[in-house]
Amino acid sequence: MKNLLAHILSPDYSQVYFQPQWQETFNASAQKVAILATSEFEGFYQNGGIGTYYQALSQHLAADGWYIILLLCQNDTEFGGKSQLPNLQHIFSTVEVDKVLNLQPIHRAILAQSQEQTIAQWFDYESFCCLFFTQAILASFPEAVIYVEFPAIWGFGDRTIRAKKSGLLSKNCLVGVTDHGGFEWLRETNHRYAVDHPHWFWQAYHYEQYSYENADVTYFPSHFLKSKVESYGWKTSHAVHLPYFIPIVSNVGAIRESPLQNNQKIPLVFFGRLEERKGLCTFMEALQSLDPNITETLEIIFLGKIVQLESTQLKGWDSQEYLDRALKENYAYQILPDLSSQQAIELVSQLPNPIVCLCSWQENFPNAALEMGQSPVSLVVSDTGGFRETLNLISRTDGVRWFQPTDAESLSDSIIAAISARPETPAISDRPYLEKTNQTLLDRRLESMSEAFIKSAPKPPKNSRVTVGVTCFADGEKTLDCLESLTGQTYENLEIIVLYQLPASEPIPEAIALAKTQYPNYQFIASNNQSLGAAYNQLVQLATGEYFLLLASDRIALPTMVEKLVNAAGESDAIAVVCGDMKLGQNSSDLQHLQHLQVINCHDGSLLKLLEFNQPQDLCALFTVEWLREFPYCEVRDLLALNWQILAAAIATGQEIAYYPYPLYLSDPDSALMIPPESLPKERYYLRQYISQIDVSRWTQRQLHLLLTCVEQLYQSEVQNKNQIWQLQQNQTQAKIFASQSQAWMQTALQTQDELEAREAELQKHQIR
Repeated sequence: MKNLLAHILSPDYSQVYFQPQWQETFNASAQKVAILATSEFEGFYQNGGIGTYYQALSQHLAADGWYIILLLCQNDTEFGGKSQLPNLQHIFSTVEVDKVLNLQPIHRAILAQSQEQTIAQWFDYESFCCLFFTQAILASFPEAVIYVEFPAIWGFGDRTIRAKKSGLLSKNCLVGVTDHGGFEWLRETNHRYAVDHPHWFWQAYHYEQYSYENADVTYFPSHFLKSKVESYGWKTSHAVHLPYFIPIVSNVGAIRESPLQNNQKIPLVFFGRLEERKGLCTFMEALQSLDPNITETLEIIFLGKIVQLESTQLKGWDSQEYLDRALKENYAYQILPDLSSQQAIELVSQLPNPIVCLCSWQENFPNAALEMGQSPVSLVVSDTGGFRETLNLISRTDGVRWFQPTDAESLSDSIIAAISARPETPAISDRPYLEKTNQTLLDRRLESMSEAFIKSAPKPPKNSRVTVGVTCFADGEKTLDCLESLTGQTYENLEIIVLYQLPASEPIPEAIALAKTQYPNYQFIASNNQSLGAAYNQLVQLATGEYFLLLASDRIALPTMVEKLVNAAGESDAIAVVCGDMKLGQNSSDLQHLQHLQVINCHDGSLLKLLEFNQPQDLCALFTVEWLREFPYCEVRDLLALNWQILAAAIATGQEIAYYPYPLYLSDPDSALMIPPESLPKERYYLRQYISQIDVSRWTQRQLHLLLTCVEQLYQSEVQNKNQIWQLQQNQTQAKIFASQSQAWMQTALQTQDELEAREAELQKHQIR
């Protein structure tokens, strides 16, 4: 126990490094290092979206002298840092975190906690792995400028961004996020108005929003996408408009065989993933509305991946089934789903005067338009902001016919117009123009990064007075350990007030009497029989500091606790700073018994998750005294989760909150302040009561949007549950009917068998005679 406790109390308990065999492979002289953390990258997936974006980004950053490290998330391959791809010096995957990094007990405990819940495995686990890799790379290149970029989708950057905002990461690190469209937008564009796993989506929504709003620099490729996330209540005023780099199309060799079954027909190409949000259903409606005399002249080619369809009316089908059922034998068509982006582009270039349809009903900044816009082919394009912005970037206006998104009639009219104009050879931009545009985009990116580095420079450390309120209402004998941990704080501007329970006609508790002798500079206040909330409010009123930290007497503060909390508040201009809780089991003897170290309460700031309240004890957080006086503690007796209520109010009203990613104190696993399971409904009720009393004008648009979404999805879940119960009841009834029928059939069979045996016996008698 002493060895493990000493390690946790050491200043470097959260440091993480690469193991020596991997550390030796780095070029220590690199001055500019870029970490690209993503689940998609060209060369690993046949993907023309995010994967193409990151491949292009690596190419242009490498040309500018950056040392590129790719961190693949949600990938089971172990790369060991080796890279066979150009522009990438190293490749790691998050699955390797325990093999290539020298993890400390705290890192393992955090990952173990993340793996306990299915939803946390999708988000928290990957996010913490990214943080640990970032810390290790920063340690490997202490003199270099480090740029880390994440996609907003999935929220892989959440914990790294929180660490940066709380001052954990060094000043030479910049964290960026590019928005490609998140799960809220994907749900909408797939017409997925009913969801099977709402809690999963709530977590995705929160992580993606936090990443977008809190990175050092946030990029959005199109104004359409910026307006879309604004409609969900995201803050976007800080974000920088930066289109994707143009993936300049080059020939990859001729296609050996023409894809056309009949070379006399007109090739009509649907270019994009075969799914609802890419406009597949609109395209099919437009085809079916065309005059049969026109459709007889067409060879329809679907160039895109086959996927499971998600809209309510098509759920359960994949795109192959949908197309086969819709087209049947009335149309000449082919589906080519397994081509890479380059192969698909080359195939189109081999077709005789094709008409290419880009049909998405909403679009961010599609590479499909960047690619097809470079080809001298007729384009029929959905008039979404994203498509128009993309084609404008490459100055492609010739041979483009726009139609109204989701309007099948408008699409069919545009197809007819394109057919009438054949053959045409539209003018396209030349390669020097595209290369110059890419250089301009790179210069804009580097300039925005430079400005973000300046803005994110560490602020001068605060020396604000901090009032620590220590409550001694239970486990009084542990008070001395708690107070001793406060004397060892690296932060000196402290005011410590000890509030202890003094029952009527009782002497001062022995532990308090001893503490008064040992700590004469602390204030000791006797409290009569009052609720916990009333006691907390009394401490806040007595506080003379700018910040207030409530500490139960059975908790031990790490030496840097107050310093790190205050620094985090200063870095983020936060009214609250939250950190995790750490516990040691009774059987923890040394560093080998890692399973006895537990981390809890690593809260991520999601109000929906908080409202499900299922926490074992109250939160330990630093708040501004001003905030606590505006939002006093609830004084209902027997409530324990009082700081959680204050945090919920801060989230609901959109206050700045810092989340330090590592625990800064130890809790007693046998604390008398643990919340028993039977008390959770009451705590949950009063948590809702507390925030429901906040004036609605103070709630943020985002939180109201999420709450309404939550209500809608919970209603859907209730309906689904009722339908499932009804179906089970029907199945049970059918099973009973089937069982009774089976029993009757069995009786009939037995009777028939008896009759047959009797007749055979009778026949045998006659034969013997």
